[in-house]
Amino acid sequence: MEKLDVRGKVCPLPLFYAKRRISEMKPGEELEVISDDLTAKETIPKWSKIHEHEVVSIKDDGNFFRIIVRRWK
Repeated sequence: MEKLDVRGKVCPLPLFYAKRRISEMKPGEELEVISDDLTAKETIPKWSKIHEHEVVSIKDDGNFFRIIVRRWK
């Protein structure tokens, strides 16, 4: 699983970096996005749904959270 640490970055940068990284991945691969921007917690899952990727999990680790997205297309 690839990891993308975007802590310290604010919207729209976490989504921008996640979109770019996912576009480089093969179908079935997963990306773990680590962020402390609450907006990313909403925008990344919404973008994933629109583009038919799967949000496997969202985990809150206190000061930051982890979003795991599986690329489908």
